[in-house]
Parts: sequence; C-alpha cells; structure tokens
Amino acid sequence: MSSFRKRLPTSQPKPPPATRVNPHSAQLLVSTGVPALDDVLGGGLPVGGVLLIEQDRQTGYSNTLLAYFASQAIAAGHKLCIVNADRELHLASQLPGWAGVSRSAAEPTSTGTKLEQGDSSDKMQIAWRYQNLPRVDGQSEPDPGSSAAATADTPYCEKFDLSMRIPQAAIDRASIDVVDGDAISRAMSSTGGDMYKCVLDKISALIDDGFSSLKPLPPNTERNILRIELQSLGSGFWRGSDPNAILKFLHGLRGLLRYSYAACVISFPAYLYEEAGVRLPVVRRIEHLCDAVIELESFEGSYVTPPSIVARQIKGEAAASQEYHGFLHIHKLPRLNSLTASMGRLSILQTGGGSANNLAFRLRRKKFSIETYHLPIEGGVTERRVPAKEEPKTSRLPSGAGCGSTPGRKDPLEF
Repeated sequence: MSSFRKRLPTSQPKPPPATRVNPHSAQLLVSTGVPALDDVLGGGLPVGGVLLIEQDRQTGYSNTLLAYFASQAIAAGHKLCIVNADRELHLASQLPGWAGVSRSAAEPTSTGTKLEQGDSSDKMQIAWRYQNLPRVDGQSEPDPGSSAAATADTPYCEKFDLSMRIPQAAIDRASIDVVDGDAISRAMSSTGGDMYKCVLDKISALIDDGFSSLKPLPPNTERNILRIELQSLGSGFWRGSDPNAILKFLHGLRGLLRYSYAACVISFPAYLYEEAGVRLPVVRRIEHLCDAVIELESFEGSYVTPPSIVARQIKGEAAASQEYHGFLHIHKLPRLNSLTASMGRLSILQTGGGSANNLAFRLRRKKFSIETYHLPIEGGVTERRVPAKEEPKTSRLPSGAGCGSTPGRKDPLEF
C-alpha cells in the first residue's frame, strides 16, 4: 500500500453575493447602485468602510444616491438598516425599481390567462428549423430576499430605472430594519438622551448577529453583507449629550465596521456647519473619520452665482441631453488595505487621482449619471455660429424671355 495521499484543495469560503474583490488591494467591494459612482470609488465601496455624502442646499440629489444604495441591497439580497430621524420613510414610493423585479409584479395580459408551454401560438416564427429541437424553458429570475437569490449568480450592480418603483412584495421579502425618530426616542431613555449612542448600540447589535468577522458562522451557512444607511446625520433632529457626540459616534462606528461584513453610507448636511460662508473646523474632522467623502454641489442650491457659461446649462431652452445639474467634488477616496487610492489605476472617469475635480452629475428621467464636465459651446446650441452664405449676384433674364427672343415679344420657338 502506498503511503502517498492525494492532496485535495481546501474548501475556500464562498464570498457573499453581489460582491467582488479589488485587484489592487484585495479588498471586498460592494456596489453603491450607481455604476459611475462605483468607478469613482475605484470599483465600489469597500466592505468595512464609510462613505460620506455631503448634501447640497435646497435639493435632494443625495437622497437619490441613498435610494440607489437601498435598492441595490434589496436586489442583492443583503441585510439593510436605514436610520432616519427627521422624515417619514415610504420605501415603496421612494426606491427605484429594476427590470427583473418589475416582470414578476407585472400586470396580467389582456386576455387574462397565460399561454401554456405546449400552445401552438408560442412557436418560433423566425428560426423555424429549430422547432423540432428539445425546448429549454427559461427560468424566471429569483425574487430578492429569497433563498434562491442567495444561491443564484447575483449581478454586482443592478440596472435601476428611476421611472419605476420597487413593488411592495419585494420590500416585504427583503430583510430591512428601519430605525426612525419614534423608535430612537423610545430607546433614548436608557442612553441618557444621547441619540448617537442609541443608534450606535443598534448597529452594534446588528453586526453581532451574524455579520462580525471575529465570530465564525455555523456550518453550512453563507456570509451576507449588512448595508447601513444613515440619512442627514448631524441635522437638527439629531441630539447628543455633548458637542462632540457626532465625532465619538463616527469613531465608534468606524471601529465596528473594520471587523465586520458591513458597509455604511452617510448623508451629511455640511451647509449647516458654516459661519459667514466658511465651514467650521468640525467638518474637516468629520471627513477625517470617514473613508470616502464626496460632495454634491448643485446649480440650483448654490448661493454662489455661476459664471454665464455655466448658468446657460440650467436654462430651460438648453437641450436635455446637454444639461448638467451640478458638480461632484471628491474630497477623499477609500484607501483600505493600501497606502494609495485605487481610482487612479481602476477608474475610467480618472481625474488625476482625485486631485482635480472636473466631474459633474445629471439626473435624467431614468438614471443618475456622473460624467466628465465639458464646457458648452460658446453661444449655445440655438445660436448660429457660421454666417449664412450670400447668394452670388447673376444677371437673370426677364420672365418670358428665351433663347433668341426679344424682351416684350413672344418667343418664336415656343409652341
């Protein structure tokens, strides 16, 4: 008997659904729901990281990015936790839908009945020579939140449509924890009136429930991702025990996420922390406690009058395909497990490694896009920039004059 044994490959843990590995830093990434924003961040949001979105004045473009993030969690079958203290949430009317979930909730046909598989009207009309081959019935896409969605190959980033809304059935099947102002107020009695401490305890309990990287999972259990969404953190509705409560909260949140399978997106009203148009030093400290920081500066919500060539973009007479709604400023890029950001190597919308902010965003009817900003054509698209050509002056014969005829007399050659 031979003493040699065949070395079998060790079973590697399966990565969570709808995730990918950053080839630069070997960091696990999740999608924000917006492909262009994933490209700006270097492929996506790192698991264990915090993305801070500084809100713009008087507009809700940051809420659109948060809606993308929540819909992506439902589409991928991830755990979702939404914390909002200043407004009521109606997910069915606020989250965008996608084509796969809309087919399952589509209305019945006009006949009211479905065609059977053996019906003669369901035959191929173009490739008629393939009718005698065995038929392979296409399986419908798994519903979000179901067990089939976890086992199937879930796309990394779903294609969302802002003109559609996610069905209520998909929200009911998903694993969502909504922490609103009423729930926080009921739990604040045990924390001495500190709302930040109450929310941090809630997030800590969720991470300990199967999303901590320090605790092994039971056998035959797959990893999943926890997505945390904090809306308008630091607004007037958030009450802390001391002025530095928000800094302590971010410091504790960052420590919890580093050893977990969770990712967090925070919207922050930075315009509330200004005096005479100058931001307070606490804003810089808040940005330092986050892994990635972007700012949305819309043309409608800015107090600064834009130049005439930029202001021309927001006029109604401009074409819809050429309108920009604001600038996207990159203040900080994620650098988890690396000394340099991955954007300069992996991004298509490369802006000099993040040093030059020449990105703009536009909100169309069906999607939110981020593009490289280009100045419009001087004079606009409706103004003629090339002078009209003058017609050459040529001697014309009078009407009725022909070859060999005299003006005023009938042409003898006409019959």
